[in-house]
Parts: sequence; C-alpha cells; structure tokens
Amino acid sequence: MPTAKLGEVDIKYYTIGSGKPILFISGLGMDHRTWMPQMLFFKEKFKVIVFDNRGMGESTGSLGPYTIPIMAEDAVNLLEHLGIDKAHIVGSSMGGMIAQEMAINYPEKVDKLILCSTTAKLSKETRQQILQGLHNIVDGKVDNILSINPHRILFERAFNYIMQLTFSKEFLEMNKQFIENMLRNYSTKLSYTETLLKQIRGVTKHDTSRKIGKIKAETLVMTGTCDKLIPSKDSEILYNGISNSTLVKIVCGTHGMHHEKANEFNEEILRFLDGVK
Repeated sequence: MPTAKLGEVDIKYYTIGSGKPILFISGLGMDHRTWMPQMLFFKEKFKVIVFDNRGMGESTGSLGPYTIPIMAEDAVNLLEHLGIDKAHIVGSSMGGMIAQEMAINYPEKVDKLILCSTTAKLSKETRQQILQGLHNIVDGKVDNILSINPHRILFERAFNYIMQLTFSKEFLEMNKQFIENMLRNYSTKLSYTETLLKQIRGVTKHDTSRKIGKIKAETLVMTGTCDKLIPSKDSEILYNGISNSTLVKIVCGTHGMHHEKANEFNEEILRFLDGVK
C-alpha cells in the first residue's frame, strides 16, 4: 500500500478503479479491509479510496488522543495528498462520525455523504453497553484503560466483544476463518490495543448533535433494523437533523451490514449516487 506522510502520521491507503472518487472510512477497530465487498463492487464505476485510520492497520500512530475531528482531518489531508478536490464520502460507525465532521468542517471536500450504522452522539444505553463490556474485560473504568500496558489477551477480548456487537451469531459462525485472520493480523502489533482504546475514547466523546444541521451535502443515512450497537432511532435523528437527507433501513441488517448484507448495501448506495429515487 502507498503511504501518505501527513504531519505526525503516515497513512497507508489504497486506490482502485477510475471515475468519480469515493472515499470509504472504516469503523472502530477496523482497517481498510473491512470495505473489501465495496471495493470490488464500486471499482467498476468509481475511483475507490480506502485507508487505515491512524494507528490501525499499516498506518502509524501518534501520541495523545485520537479524537474524531483529528481523524477527520487525516481523511481530508489524504484527499489533499491525492490531489482530489471533492469526493463522495462513505463512513460506517466510527467512520460515519468522522464523515460527519468532514461534512461539517470541510464541506468543500464532500460531494455526496453516506452515513452508515452511525450516530450524532452515543445514547446513554449504547455508551453504557460499550463501557460495561470493557469494564468486564479489564475490570476498570475506561478512563483508566489507557494506563494498562497493551497486550494480546486484552486486545483479543476487546476485539471479540466488538465482533459480537457488530455481526450476527450466524455470520460469525459462518465466517470464523475471516474473523480469525483479522484477529491474527491485528494482534501481531501491540500498538493495536492502544489504538482500539483510543478510538473507543474518541467515539464516546463524539457529539455533533447540535451541528448536524450544518451539513449541506446530499446525504444518505443507512441503518440496519437488527443493529445491536447503534439502534435505528439514532439514524432517524441524523435523518431529521440533516435537511437534504434520505433514510434507508435494511431489514435484518446488523451493525456490520456492509458485510452481512453487502449486495443490498451496495445497491442502495449506488442508487443514491446515481440519483435514482
């Protein structure tokens, strides 16, 4: 993968296809490979750009917190590095939070916006679900987690917990090798544990609830009716708060619907980008 040297971090990215650029932003704990079903589908009509968020995959990390605005700046700087003035932006979960920040603070960079399985602000219930799960893993509070030396056992426990919230039991059972390969690749770098926990802190502090009205880009909000992590009502809040938006609910879609329901997910985005009502 090529490297973009963006200030204090080196961001690894990959491009495929040609046409209008479309940037996919990965969610919590995921690198660019989470978008494989979309890369293969959209490369026929678009210039697809995927990358590893700072500290994840092959991108280098940095000292200090990984806030959502900082990661949004990374994405914008990557577009600048590639000489791209404007692109369609697709973000899932934490990636959707990053995409919101891009649309709010860098509107000139965003053509059409697709927000998937995401929220303007974690609900109290979702926040408690995430933090309680981590509490059970490390027997401590989230603000104390980063003082723990990163190690493989902690990462595996946290990763598996996130997988259970992201995918259905059926998907996890049928794709054991896929999950095990991701875990094996991620856990070889001790820094992944620190990155994951920094991302979690960034997600829990994310709040655009009073700013989403500033988003002027034509927006598609997508949610799965079986999302166990971020419920559909959070997408409805985004839809109601963004004036030029459309809401699509994928029946039985999970938080990881871009994998489990890839065909339907891709077709809905393509219809939106093509302007088909």
